[in-house]
Amino acid sequence: MSRRLRAVTDMIILAASSYLMIKKLFGFSISGWLLNNALQQPLVTGYVVISGIALSVAILIKILHIYFDYFPPLNHDLVEPDEISNCLYRMNSEIAGHIAKCNEGVPLNIKSICEQHACKVNMALIVDSLAEHIRKSIGNIRVKRKDLFISLYCKEDDALHYMLHYDSKRDLVESRVIDLSDGRYTKYESVKCISSNNATAYVLDRKKYAKGASKRHKTIEHYMGCKLSSDEKIFGFLNIEFHNNSIFPDEASMQDFMEEHIFPFKLLLEYQFLKRDFFESFKDFETYWRAA
Repeated sequence: MSRRLRAVTDMIILAASSYLMIKKLFGFSISGWLLNNALQQPLVTGYVVISGIALSVAILIKILHIYFDYFPPLNHDLVEPDEISNCLYRMNSEIAGHIAKCNEGVPLNIKSICEQHACKVNMALIVDSLAEHIRKSIGNIRVKRKDLFISLYCKEDDALHYMLHYDSKRDLVESRVIDLSDGRYTKYESVKCISSNNATAYVLDRKKYAKGASKRHKTIEHYMGCKLSSDEKIFGFLNIEFHNNSIFPDEASMQDFMEEHIFPFKLLLEYQFLKRDFFESFKDFETYWRAA
């Protein structure tokens, strides 16, 4: 329900309540005054009917608003996993390219295979696909591109390093390097999550979200994030911010949304990190092989 509709409804009910109090205290009647000073009976009757209908509609809307506040509808739906399918197709095509390179019948150049792995390009595809999937999955609210911010960081040594974000056409990133041991960042949700045993982080109330230097914090409504890891190794962190619209009624619904809609893309990102590390181990393969 839009804020303007709620505001108009509240003002109608407030005006009607105030009028009834004045009528009770002073005996003043708008319809009586109009009949005696301005309008004929048919017009006054029309005014009374229209006012009654408007007040009845306003009361009905108010009742619905109160009901949905206590029993909010499901704000996210199950959608076809088209974006996941596109990502998997891209990755399978890349693997097919590796196999074709190995089957060319010529001496294998390990470095050329390593260069085929476009890690950052693949991750950008996954993050863009995740954003579109999220926008399609929010059922009752239209989520525009500017209403969603996603950022991806990789963990190197004791710091998180910025990799990419959605929407990439908008310059919204302030913290390019987040030092996990620096006291300035201790309140960041990504830092708190990495420093704990938790795999995910949620902020339902915008007032509890750590405010940095970015102008994004003026419009943020919800935050969720998750570690990107395999076994005991943490590769990075994924941040997701919802802006301008309140989407989730409670933290439980945020957790459900994370598990149903975010985790498949989380696994795709972790696969890219694993594949990157796998190819990194072959960088000096030929040198070591010849030395042996």
